[in-house]
Parts: sequence; C-alpha cells; structure tokens
Amino acid sequence: MRNYSVAATSLLLLFASGCATKEYVKQQMDPLSCKVDILESKESALELKTTGLESRVGALETRLNNLESQLNNLPKTLDLSPADRALLTNTTEAARKATEAADRAEAAAKGASASAAAAELSAKKAAKALELEQKK
Repeated sequence: MRNYSVAATSLLLLFASGCATKEYVKQQMDPLSCKVDILESKESALELKTTGLESRVGALETRLNNLESQLNNLPKTLDLSPADRALLTNTTEAARKATEAADRAEAAAKGASASAAAAELSAKKAAKALELEQKK
C-alpha cells in the first residue's frame, strides 16, 4: 500500500509540475503568431518593391546601352575646314561677349531700379514733411 501511495504521489507531482495547458500555450503563441504574420506581410511588400526596382534598373540599363551604342556611332572628331573652325571660334567669342554685356546691363538695371526706389521713398518723406509743416 505504501508503494501504491508513493507511486500515486509521484505521478501526481509529475503531471502537476511539467504539463502546460492548451490555453496557456495559445496565450503564449498568439502574440508571436501576430508578429510573424506582420513580418510576412512586410516581406511580401519588400519583395514587390524589389521586383519593381529590378525591372526599372533593367529598363535603365537598356537605355544606357542604347545611348552608348549611339555615342559610339558618332564620328570621333568633326571634320571642319579652317574657315569653319575660325567661324566657330568667332561665334563662340561673340556669344561670350554678348552674355557678359547682358549681365552688365542687368546689373545696371537693378542698380537703377534700386536708385529709383530710394528716390521715391525720399520724395514721400519730403511730401510728408511738407504736409506737417503746413499744418503747423
């Protein structure tokens, strides 16, 4: 009888201490399952973006290859006559001088505009002073 009670007590302790209920396991696994689901959805979104980016990169590589082949098909140097080279040089120099003159004219116009604004302000102040003087 004593052996029977020792065996029963041992079995009772074994089942009471080492077993987890289904509800406890479910409570522990639910947050993990939600996190796994979120991570899986993010992974799917990243895979879609990666696929889109890979296709865009492929299209850009194709365009680059087309441009490189067009560039390679261009003549390496322009065959210009001495007269054409002189005309090109003169035209380039004239364009540079015209740009510089336009820049100077624009700066002068800004200066004139600022002077006109200052003169207008001075005229308003003088008119205001005259009004005050006449009221006295």
